[in-house]
Amino acid sequence: MVDFTTRTARSGAVGTLLTNVLAGGARKREGQSFDLQAARRQSLKQNKYFGAPRGVKVTDEIIAGVPVVRFSSGNSHRGTVLTLHGGAYVLGSARLFSIQAWKNGGPDVVSVDYRLAPEHPYPAAQNDALAVYRELIDTVGADRIVVTGDSAGGGLALTLLQAVAAEQLPMPAALIAVFPWGDLSLSGESSTTNNGRDILVRSEVEISARWYAGDRDLQDPAISPLFGSFRGFPRTYIPIGSRDLILDDARRIAAKMEAEGVDVQLDIFDGAPHGFNAVPFKGSRQCNARARAIIDEKLPPQRR
Repeated sequence: MVDFTTRTARSGAVGTLLTNVLAGGARKREGQSFDLQAARRQSLKQNKYFGAPRGVKVTDEIIAGVPVVRFSSGNSHRGTVLTLHGGAYVLGSARLFSIQAWKNGGPDVVSVDYRLAPEHPYPAAQNDALAVYRELIDTVGADRIVVTGDSAGGGLALTLLQAVAAEQLPMPAALIAVFPWGDLSLSGESSTTNNGRDILVRSEVEISARWYAGDRDLQDPAISPLFGSFRGFPRTYIPIGSRDLILDDARRIAAKMEAEGVDVQLDIFDGAPHGFNAVPFKGSRQCNARARAIIDEKLPPQRR
């Protein structure tokens, strides 16, 4: 089993400067009207900066009636990483996620293009993720699947596995929930203390939560996995930055997992904001390497 014995890396001077600049921009947007369509357009522009390298085949597919994007370096025999992108359930792209497990001969990555709120509130995204997972356990096998998710995708990965447990389906080999949004009610202390220090805009996050939840209670476990059970979960890795607005979501989830017998590793990267591992600094490289180490352990190269 992979053992992370070294401390987490700090952001460094350049990373701190970039975080301060982005946090300043977030402070200016706090309390302003949230132009969702403009935010979606801006998010999709990022696609051109995160293209797959040469040798990785990118295909649009349909699995169980749900659109997905598959990234393959030709090693599907290793298994599949099922990933769920971030974007507060209201924006984002199946082509944008942080753990690029297909690099250097890694396994296939299947990224779910789940439906977005407010046009499609809960349970649309949950249903899409669960439908794809059900199909993959039949075609690939649960023990050859690792589930990953960023931000809202990390929260969706958690609710996905809670639904898997409720249906008594087999669990995947591992879960990697990167800065997961686990409490849409924003009841954690960090949602106040880190407001203005992070790149997330609390008022925009609050609006997105209500769009996704519809008329459901924001502390309903189906909406906010923090308030559900994690009993029976596979090995779980949760990385997050100390300046993240939802830092306490990760802390409380990890503590609850540990209390329920889950093998969980929580890494808090000092000085890092939400989304930090998408920027090539020392902390982000360490975070992604640790996530990749778990994937390589659970879906090893020699497995055929």
